[in-house]
Parts: sequence; structure tokens; C-alpha cells
Amino acid sequence: MKFSLRLLETDSQISKLIMDELKIILDKAINTALPKISTEIKILISESLRNQPEYSSLMTGTLKAELGIADATSINSVIDALIETLAVQRNDIKVTNKGLSGGFVLTMMKSDDMNGVIYTEPASVKDASGYSLPWLEWLLLKGNEILVKNYEVSYFPSPYSRSGMAIMIPSSSSWRVPPQFAGTENDNWTTRAINSVEDSVYKIIQENIEKNL
Repeated sequence: MKFSLRLLETDSQISKLIMDELKIILDKAINTALPKISTEIKILISESLRNQPEYSSLMTGTLKAELGIADATSINSVIDALIETLAVQRNDIKVTNKGLSGGFVLTMMKSDDMNGVIYTEPASVKDASGYSLPWLEWLLLKGNEILVKNYEVSYFPSPYSRSGMAIMIPSSSSWRVPPQFAGTENDNWTTRAINSVEDSVYKIIQENIEKNL
């Protein structure tokens, strides 16, 4: 007895059917994994922010002294606020002629979030006149701009020092964020922290999706 099999679909149609089925499977895996992916990436970047030289300097070093940060615990409050702006979103999986396409988008400190963090109390310090100095904005965005004209930092204990480490005194020079810490919109404490763990972010995404396939 002989049997014959005749496929009614073309190769391209069969390929599309396979891709459509894979898309359904992958969509389900991503949707299930996304909350855990988001949580793990937030933990990872929070740790990375604390591993950057800016953090230790803000807590006990040059930045604490020169920015006049009295309460170092406010730095951790700032990190918590920064992490809250972090969002991990998925791009929809699509079937294309080349296979499946899609991915993830990680955003942090979008323009809409800036004022919500930069101008909060932990991210600012007040000078002797009561003026609020937005130290986080200076650190992340102002680069090498002159920020305090005709003043320089002098390191000595003073009852007028907010940090207890240094004080600004009149000078012919002007003050700016120390160059090793100076940040711009595209290159600052937060972007460097994210870039340093980029491979680990990919690994978190891959491992969590694979677990749900």
C-alpha cells in the first residue's frame, strides 16, 4: 500500500505559520518574565550607581565637601528616586521576512522625570542665604560650566561648613564640578552606571525569557 502526501502550503506560507506560532510562544514568555526582568534590572543598576566613584565621593569625599552635603543619607534617597524613574518596556514582537523582530527599551531620567528628582529636597542643599543649590543637576548635567563665580573651595573645618569638611571663600577663580565627576546629559553618573552593567542587563533579559519558554 502506498501513501502520498501533498502539501497545500508553499514554503513561505509554512515558514510564516511557524513564525506566527513562535511569536505567540515568545510573547507569552516575555509578558510573564517582564516584571522579574524589571525588578532585577533595577536592583542591578542601583548597585552599579553605588559602585561608581561619584557615590563614594558624595558620601565621604570631594563631592560631599565641595557640594556641601550635610546628610550623606540623602544620597541613598536620591538613588532610590533615580531608580523609580527607570522603566523597562518591551517592543512588540513582529514577524518579518527575516524572522522575528522585537526587543526591550530601558529608559531612566527622561525629560519628564528630571524636575521630579533634581529639584527635590535630597537632591539640593541650601547655602547660608537660604538659596537652594541643585547639586544633582550640577553633577549630572552641567559638565564643566562655571557654577559659582569668584569663589573657590578651601578645605578646613568651619562652623559655617555644611559638610564639616570645607568652605567656599572669595577668590579670583571660580568653582565648577571637579572634572573627574562632571556630567552631561549623555555622559554622567547614571549613564556610566548603566553602561558598566550593559552585558548583565542582557543576561537578565535572556535568562528570564528562557525560563518561561
